[in-house]
Amino acid sequence: MKRGKVLVMAMVLSFSSLAFAGAATDVVKAKQTSLFELLGKPSPDNQKKVGAAFDEMLDYAALSEASLGSEWAARSDAEKAEFSDVLKQLVRKAYERNLKKTLGYNVEYLSEAPKGSAVVVKTRAVSKTNAREEPITIDYVLAQKNGAWKVQDIITEDVSLVSSYRSQFTKIVKKDGFPALIKKMKDKLAKGET
Repeated sequence: MKRGKVLVMAMVLSFSSLAFAGAATDVVKAKQTSLFELLGKPSPDNQKKVGAAFDEMLDYAALSEASLGSEWAARSDAEKAEFSDVLKQLVRKAYERNLKKTLGYNVEYLSEAPKGSAVVVKTRAVSKTNAREEPITIDYVLAQKNGAWKVQDIITEDVSLVSSYRSQFTKIVKKDGFPALIKKMKDKLAKGET
């Protein structure tokens, strides 16, 4: 009888862990795995592949519009295009830097849950070498665009990339204007900051 209960519990646990997996989780896991492999073996060719992987994974249009918030509608098409291009470069650099920091971690894919029209994939990065180090929570907000799952926000330790950018960008635009924002963003890129 006990053996039967143990078997049932094992099946329930294995099914419950499978229930967390979904199409969005599969996309994040596959892209992350590919990116970790590429970043672990730096080369000019791999750097191009890293950029291509980011472009497949990230929804730069959604990131741009959400990061600029209410200021987006007031911008001309040329301003939107310039802002989107510069933000794309900033996001790529920030994401690459953060991925390099987690090369020494095991990433656990915890759950996938709907959030409005999007899906949140919850992950946790656990140090491979220091068991005492606190795990880092990283959540990916994805939505389907043209039949593919794309990341629209990354939330690290409860801090949203989009909200963080929006708060900085709104302050700069209100205080110094949109051209000043573009200049500051370009200056950050030139200095290698994100």
